[in-house]
Amino acid sequence: MSVDLFVRKSKGLFTKVSSQVVILVEASGGCSRIITREGTYLVSSNLSQLEEQLPVALFCRVHRSYIVALEHITSVTENSVVVLDREIPLSRAYSELLFSRLLIIL
Repeated sequence: MSVDLFVRKSKGLFTKVSSQVVILVEASGGCSRIITREGTYLVSSNLSQLEEQLPVALFCRVHRSYIVALEHITSVTENSVVVLDREIPLSRAYSELLFSRLLIIL
């Protein structure tokens, strides 16, 4: 399942970005940074606004400063999520939600 996002690059220009290439979304002051395989987009929406707009089936909030694309998670511990080669903190407030969304085989 892929969803196309339209991200403002400059005044009046919106660029289409497939949700499949989004790796994570990071809070950056009052704005957010959408990190993809191709590059980074700085948007004026805050993380809570983006969390409401992004497809729940594809993304999960893991920290007050991060939303990750579930398909790009490579490993998880009690305190962190690794997305590709980047370690992202996993807060206790969001860990239960994340673990409920992952298929975990013991």
